[in-house]
Amino acid sequence: MFGSFLAIIIVGSNAVGGASVVFDRNYQEGRVQLFNFNPDIRQRHTVWGVFFGSFFLWLSIYGTNQAQVQRYLTVKKKSQAVTALWLNAIGIGSLLLLCGYAGMVVYAFYHDCDPIKSKQVKSKDQIFPLFVMQLMGDYPGIPGLFVAGVFSGALSTVSSGLNSLAAVCLTDCLQLGCNIKISEEKKTLLTKLLALVFGLISFGIVFMVKYLPGVLMAAIGIFGMVGGPVLGAFSLGMFVPFANSIGAFIGMLFSLVFTFWWGFGQIISVQTMTYDSARFSPKMNTTVINCPQSWYVNDTIPVQTTNTEPSHFLHLGLYDVSYMWYGPVSTILCFLVGILCSFIRPQDHKQLDARLISPGCSIFFFWLPKKTRNKILNYYNEVGSEDVEDTNEHKNGAVFPKSGSINVAYIPSENTDM
Repeated sequence: MFGSFLAIIIVGSNAVGGASVVFDRNYQEGRVQLFNFNPDIRQRHTVWGVFFGSFFLWLSIYGTNQAQVQRYLTVKKKSQAVTALWLNAIGIGSLLLLCGYAGMVVYAFYHDCDPIKSKQVKSKDQIFPLFVMQLMGDYPGIPGLFVAGVFSGALSTVSSGLNSLAAVCLTDCLQLGCNIKISEEKKTLLTKLLALVFGLISFGIVFMVKYLPGVLMAAIGIFGMVGGPVLGAFSLGMFVPFANSIGAFIGMLFSLVFTFWWGFGQIISVQTMTYDSARFSPKMNTTVINCPQSWYVNDTIPVQTTNTEPSHFLHLGLYDVSYMWYGPVSTILCFLVGILCSFIRPQDHKQLDARLISPGCSIFFFWLPKKTRNKILNYYNEVGSEDVEDTNEHKNGAVFPKSGSINVAYIPSENTDM
């Protein structure tokens, strides 16, 4: 995938006159917006929205996503997982830079001939495949190599995601949640059936993509709506000793429902034309002045047909907020609601397994007055102080001392092999 993608970018960059021409055309037409510090969260893309949105997005993927966590548990040592994460960061960072530059190359190539306005493609997701065919369609095997690279990357992600969903559903829902005892032979068959069911559901959801503005926006939005509540629930369990399962469940459910209401409300508002796209997501100017003669081009400006019938959709100001804030809002909302609900029947922090609380909690209270900070630190130091039974069993080598009371992945020390 990297090879085919890089080859297309290099050829395309040379076709428009080099990297300097690519950057110049994008900068002159306002496509490069690196310093948009507008604090309005309704603006589609700003420095704040991209920074905080990306932070919570990648944190939920690499911190709580089952597809990633199951990869961490395949190595023998924690240091190997950390090394793999750093290598992955280099790889994914390079891929994102290539994707960004590829978009600039495509614009520089079509800066005076918009494929959408000239009716060569119907959506912006089709522009890059058109670019590949127009640029390298005469090179035998290159378009096929590009398609193979895209599909290989997509299928590898989908396969790991389906396997993770099947594993979570089998282990957490059926075995632990419903207390169903399943033999090892039936586990294999049931896992395959669950993967098939989730695959069919995923295939059905594909037909909803046509109602979304773009695949990238849909991916970021869905990850924010789903991954944010999960990240909030994990953060609640890691940083709040008195949190309980009821608080985590209510917080996660409330955050999930709220974010889905927000996200799908924004999609419907765009479809019903109640969303003010000219104000919060303005389209850049494009032209068809230098399109090839073989392309059918209507040089007249199309008349914007507006729906004179009033829309019955109740548009809320919430639907104007950028999709980049799905992740941060849903995470914080789940965390706060979980804390409030946990106050009803708080967990006794002294009887809690200390391994369930993150050892780095103290850094979050550095800004508090010394007296208040010391009280909070003493509270965290008391976590697990009365868990005598658990401590004795842990010393005897038990990985899960209290069977059924906790569900935590055991990560061995540096010198311990699994």
